[in-house]
Amino acid sequence: MPTPEAMERVLLEAIHREPDAEVIDRPDWKQVRTPSSRRSNHNKVVVARLESGNADPLIAEVAAEHEARGASFQWVVGPSSTPSDLARRLLDAGLDLVGPSLGMARLIGDETLALDVPGLTVEEVTTEAHVEAYADVTAAGWERGPAFRDTVAYIGRKYLSPSAPTRSWIASLHGEPVATSHLRLMSDCGYLQGCAVVPARRRQGIYGALVRHRLDVLRAMGIHVAVIFAAANTSGQGCRKLGFTTVCEAEFYEMKPQP
Repeated sequence: MPTPEAMERVLLEAIHREPDAEVIDRPDWKQVRTPSSRRSNHNKVVVARLESGNADPLIAEVAAEHEARGASFQWVVGPSSTPSDLARRLLDAGLDLVGPSLGMARLIGDETLALDVPGLTVEEVTTEAHVEAYADVTAAGWERGPAFRDTVAYIGRKYLSPSAPTRSWIASLHGEPVATSHLRLMSDCGYLQGCAVVPARRRQGIYGALVRHRLDVLRAMGIHVAVIFAAANTSGQGCRKLGFTTVCEAEFYEMKPQP
């Protein structure tokens, strides 16, 4: 099973890389910065081991650099983060808490991994038309607006290549698109990313079915470890029932540029 440090590396490696992405990968600092992009999913601090005396100036430096180019960015406070009050310092610097998360992992054995929801089918995203539909359903599931939807479509188009390290699906219930799911293939595990169910179809077992589906896909590929960062108070509880155990805890913070 992965260590807390390995879970942080999953977050770093899963960040989509544009051609001009700058990656800092030191034991005390892990960050991806993308000068050409204003999107937070291209600009993220994953690990920061700071001293109390220099934490605030470094936070201000990162915030100022992104603000100068009108870019959003995320900052993860995870098991390696220091000082102990880093979260408070980020809030004081103007970042917002996106939410607490559980870094969880699970071994995949020979158990039954059926969809188990009558009428539920999944279709893999392989075409431009799929990408557009995937973006629409994902935005509806997360209850987000056009900008979020366009970001999902932009990234989805990047991943259409057969060599891309990702796979995505649209789930339909009796023919009606109701959810999407995403899987990132890592060197030694599968990272379950982004599962969104439209509000009207929640609490019908669809989220759990799509977790099982991706576990089944991984098993068929010969991958027997799955990891996920799940919302502590919602999907994390469901993942625990599906056999995942908590490896670490993390909080995600974000700063968006001022209008």
